[in-house]
Amino acid sequence: MGTRIEAVATAHARRGPLRQGALQLADQVARACLARAHREAGDIDLLVNAGIYREDNLLEPALASMIQEDIGANPGHPPRTGAHGTFSFDVANGGCGVLTALELLDGFVRSGTIETGLVVASDSDPGACESFPFPAVGGALLVRPASDGEGFIDFAWETFDEADGVFESAISWHDSARHLPLTRPGKNVLRVVQGDGYERRAIACAEDATRRFLARHALEVGSVDLAILSQSPLGFADGLATRLDLAPGRVARVADALRGAHTAGPIAALDAAIESGQFGAARTILFVTVGAGVVVGLALYRK
Repeated sequence: MGTRIEAVATAHARRGPLRQGALQLADQVARACLARAHREAGDIDLLVNAGIYREDNLLEPALASMIQEDIGANPGHPPRTGAHGTFSFDVANGGCGVLTALELLDGFVRSGTIETGLVVASDSDPGACESFPFPAVGGALLVRPASDGEGFIDFAWETFDEADGVFESAISWHDSARHLPLTRPGKNVLRVVQGDGYERRAIACAEDATRRFLARHALEVGSVDLAILSQSPLGFADGLATRLDLAPGRVARVADALRGAHTAGPIAALDAAIESGQFGAARTILFVTVGAGVVVGLALYRK
């Protein structure tokens, strides 16, 4: 039994003082994804959040538990009599977080432990940040058991240690001369640094990993009908497509407002491919994601 994609949804934050944070974006796309699949929040067995950057640099509690409560996915414990509960947790693997979550859900589905899994990813400017390089974007993806042979075939990961340090983010304390009485004179500030060579290294590492992954399945690049790629760093998708010699019609393209999306980037690309008809026409679909490290995550999906 494989794991198939049942529905996806994407959203980007409105501009202005009332723009949505990561939690609001996650709630919005989770509800939209369930609506597209004609399912209820209570149907979810496992909810995994893969987002990284959120308002006020919140670390605890897990954002997944907050999303679960907001959308009404069997909150509380124990479950209602005659009903099942929903388990939820966060994973943190940056730009590769969505594939990490999908591999986890695939294992639960294949084992028969769950039937309905939801991946949610969203990032937004936390407010206390020196410079935030990503658009505020959220994405959600619902998976179910495959009954017709469609689904994920394989996942693979490669880490290139020699590229360590080209993309980093850290929270540090900044002293401030101005502060309210009885408060600490400063605040925690997020700093995100993408080195000048990050995009180039990400593309080169992803190309090497992709060619090895395809060779393992005795596939040529020309056998790929559709490529779903990370949207961050900004030029990664176009650069990797060029290096692999993928025809433009075989690469999912996102709207301008979603370009550069971090953790939700692969979901945004998949949503665009479904909307354009590329996903429906494809048989062999390749997912390639990249994150700090440099880490490359890959998945093969067959229809």
